Amino acid sequence: MSKRLVLISVVILAFAGTHAHAQGVGQSRLMTFEGTLLDYSPHSGRSCGVLFVHQVARYRVVRILAGKYSQAEIVVDHPACDGDVFKSIPVRSHVRITVRVWREYLAVTMHPGIREVEHPKRFYVAEFPPLIVRVDKYLSHRCPTKPCS
Repeated sequence: MSKRLVLISVVILAFAGTHAHAQGVGQSRLMTFEGTLLDYSPHSGRSCGVLFVHQVARYRVVRILAGKYSQAEIVVDHPACDGDVFKSIPVRSHVRITVRVWREYLAVTMHPGIREVEHPKRFYVAEFPPLIVRVDKYLSHRCPTKPCS
């Protein structure tokens, strides 16, 4: 009996950590945009299981490819169960992202300068990691005033 309970618990925890949709409440819609990565939170170093790990990022919106959005900047939650989403994406990269828009989301990630409000009007949750379209060599966080080598 206890082996069965352990197996069921492991399956539930593994499944819960693989689907961002499990954290959203109510109806959602998709939106795709291109933007410039302005800042992001560090990865916690933990893998998903009991807690659903996210990194939160702020982007300057360049253009909307699908859906509707009217603000100059957007904060996106990135499920980060498989590690650091931004490991190979430098700040100031021009990226393309598809997000799922939720009115309510159960896993709220806070980070100074990115998300400081616990209950925003909308949550924008990345469906996939950002796709780099272009990297601005002059405005990277590693080399802000000269080209990166």
